[in-house]
Amino acid sequence: MWKLIVTIVCMGILFIFMNHVYTKLFKPTVKRKIQLIDLIFIFLTYIAVRFSVYLIYSLWSSMAYRTNGLKLVDFFFAVGLPLTIDKFIFAFEALDLVCIAPLFEEFLFRGFLNNLLRGKVNAFVRMSIVSILFAVLHMPYIQNWIQFIAYLIFSIVLFLMYERRRSLFDAILLHSLSNGLLVILFIEIPKRFF
Repeated sequence: MWKLIVTIVCMGILFIFMNHVYTKLFKPTVKRKIQLIDLIFIFLTYIAVRFSVYLIYSLWSSMAYRTNGLKLVDFFFAVGLPLTIDKFIFAFEALDLVCIAPLFEEFLFRGFLNNLLRGKVNAFVRMSIVSILFAVLHMPYIQNWIQFIAYLIFSIVLFLMYERRRSLFDAILLHSLSNGLLVILFIEIPKRFF
C-alpha cells in the first residue's frame, strides 16, 4: 500500500514540476526553430517519463507478484521485439522500433489526427482522443490496466511536446529515445535471465 501512495505522490510532484517548467520557459504553440534549450527540455522530459514508467512498473510488479501475475521476463516477451539470436532479424526489428514506428505513429497521431481535430474541439478533448487512440493501437503489447495508463501518459507527454513548438521533431525524438531504451533492455535481458 505504501508503494502505491509513494508512486502517486512522486508522479504528481513530477507532473506538477514539468507543467511549471513548461509554462514558465516556453510559450505553447509557437512555431520556431529548435534551440539548445529545446533539446535539453526533450532530454529532461525523457528522464521524467522514464522515471514515471519505472514507478508505474514498480507498482505493477508489486501487485503482480502478490497475485501470481506476470514476471519481468514475461513482460518483455509480450512487448513485441523477439528475443532472438538471429542478429539480422533483431537489427531490422530494432530499426523498426527506434526509427520507423516513432515516425509513423507521430505523423499519424500528432501530425495528422491532432491537426485534423484542431479548431473542431478544444485542446483537452483533442489530447484525450489522440492519447486514447495511441494507447488502443498498442493494445497487443498491453497486459493490464496499469500498462494502458502508462501508454496513455506517454501519449499525453508526446502531445505536449508537439504542442510546445508544433514540431513533430520533438515528439519523434522523445518517442525514439523511449523505444531505444527498450531495444537496449532487449539486448541485456537475455544476458541476465538466460
